[in-house]
Amino acid sequence: MTSPSTARLACTLAALLLAPAAQAAPPATTEGTAHFLIVDAQDAPIAGATLAGACEARLGPFWNAEKLLTRWSCTSDADGVCSARIATLAQPDGKPVECRGTERSTLTEKGASAARISYHAFFPKGVGTSHTLLKKGTAWKDGEYLFKAIPNQAAFESVAHRYRIGHYAQRMRTGPAPGGQGTLLSTQAAHHQESADFQNLTYLSAVRGGPAGAAAVRVSMVLTYVDYTFHRYATARFDGAAGPQTAALTAQSDKTTCNLRDLMERKCTYREDLEFTIDAALARQLAGRYAAQPHGNWVLRIASAQGHERSLPVAYAELAALVAALDAPAQR
Repeated sequence: MTSPSTARLACTLAALLLAPAAQAAPPATTEGTAHFLIVDAQDAPIAGATLAGACEARLGPFWNAEKLLTRWSCTSDADGVCSARIATLAQPDGKPVECRGTERSTLTEKGASAARISYHAFFPKGVGTSHTLLKKGTAWKDGEYLFKAIPNQAAFESVAHRYRIGHYAQRMRTGPAPGGQGTLLSTQAAHHQESADFQNLTYLSAVRGGPAGAAAVRVSMVLTYVDYTFHRYATARFDGAAGPQTAALTAQSDKTTCNLRDLMERKCTYREDLEFTIDAALARQLAGRYAAQPHGNWVLRIASAQGHERSLPVAYAELAALVAALDAPAQR
């Protein structure tokens, strides 16, 4: 015969065993945001492309971890940008748990079948946002698309918004012109650089209200590269007012960072600061091309006497923003 205390214990154990799992407190969750920029091989944005994938977050001991599987997708806008809100588990301090890709993502361009690309992982070290460039090309492990992490929002916008006049207008620098006559306008600040010691950018400047009348536009280039000698770029070829045109580059400064080991391994770092000018009429003609769709680039092809060559794009939006600033009546 079973004693009353034994019966009560058995009932309690049975109730615990039969209690539905739903009574347990659900794991805490949070959301992060993944931003993507999708461009073609010429850096033109790919609009209307759908990027999709899945990731799993795990929290707790390996043998009894809480898990959350999330499927995500986004479709790129006219800038080639799309953003996906991704649910994940929350750490005790509220930061998101890393969400690791469980399958290869897919990218579907308009009128094309889905292309399987890479695995994605989000929110490492509890950071709730990520920025990624997807460039169409060739990559041995990522299908047709090359991937590059972009460190922060400012760096992402400098690439994603480079075809917007407003991007340059909002970041236009102004200051006294050399010699004190007129105002110097510059688009340099619109080009985010991750390292002050390893810059690569092309930007525009001009003087408004100077004694020379119609403002010539200065095209400045900062080139940093690793090699065993200076390249000494000397000429720039570009589309001018009446067809192809060549201009001589003027060296403003240069810098070398090199030790004996770097020299032996051809790993010295060189920097060249160069510039040339174009007249106001050509600048206005190029600025007028911004109205065309899709927005594109004025391409500079620079070369050295030793045969080194580079192709440097300048967005028509940047030229249009500078010309608009020169013409702004309230600023004169």
